[in-house]
Amino acid sequence: MVLLTALLLIPAPLAAAGSLDTGSAPEQLGATGSLAPSGLERAENPDWMGGLPDDIGLSELSLPGTHDTMAARASVFAETQDVDLPIQLRAGVRALDIRTRHFRDVFPIHHGIEYLDTNFTDVVVQLTDFLRDHPTEAVVMRLKEEYTAAENTRSYEDTLDWYIHDNPETGARLREHLWHADGNRFPTLGEARGKIVVIQGFDSEKPFGPRWATAGMDIQDTYELAELRDVDRKWDLVRAQFDRAAAGDPQTFFVNHLSATGNPVALVTGTVPVTVARGVPGTTGILTRAEDHLTANPTGRTGAVMADYPTPELVDELVARNFR
Repeated sequence: MVLLTALLLIPAPLAAAGSLDTGSAPEQLGATGSLAPSGLERAENPDWMGGLPDDIGLSELSLPGTHDTMAARASVFAETQDVDLPIQLRAGVRALDIRTRHFRDVFPIHHGIEYLDTNFTDVVVQLTDFLRDHPTEAVVMRLKEEYTAAENTRSYEDTLDWYIHDNPETGARLREHLWHADGNRFPTLGEARGKIVVIQGFDSEKPFGPRWATAGMDIQDTYELAELRDVDRKWDLVRAQFDRAAAGDPQTFFVNHLSATGNPVALVTGTVPVTVARGVPGTTGILTRAEDHLTANPTGRTGAVMADYPTPELVDELVARNFR
């Protein structure tokens, strides 16, 4: 019964195939929020960083971001996006969450156990194509080791070095566009233009960028909910992090995850990324709450805002805050 309830709460095309068929969504259900597509392709902010001074620090910005950036067209339990990376970048997204499993000496992209039918090479090509066309922009990329390493002959660090130095598809691109880490600090925008700034979510002997969740970062990432009513508790944490970022040290890189999902029991009751983000009857989703809050409080830094299914309104608002 609980599994049936979950599937009734979730769009039928999502429950069946893991992707959203917008042409078949019943109009009356679309009003709940969970069925409506993000519409992110309507946002057009491909060069927004070009209007900012070189000496501003990345930590001083409000950055639209995506949680589990590549998790489009996944199962309902793993999907967090409904548009691909190039659309996200054109919309104005500048903070990414790239999760790589170390498997057979390469990096397939995963969300937990689930392979997302894409690989690190695809990410690098799409990112560097964008940066070549939009050289004023900079992208912050959390690079995380995900799931279980298996069947490797070398370390994660060695495989990343192979992508940078030896892989014919990615080497030249990364050597041109990867920001060279300088200790644990975040660069200025001028230093980072045209570059990918890695935040390390993996172990290594040498630095590739600032390390995740160390000094200089302030992160809100409570992501496991017991039931949909816990969206209220999650929102309290998101709102408090917005307040901390607005008032905090400009040298601290703030990260605020709007994303959350259910614990293993809550998953079967419909507490999955899409329902938390967009809401269901009786529960207002995190996206609507965040949009309303930011509109009512139109100034102040937010840091990197990592969202599932971000809307054009959310991205446009976050971009605009950098110019007020």
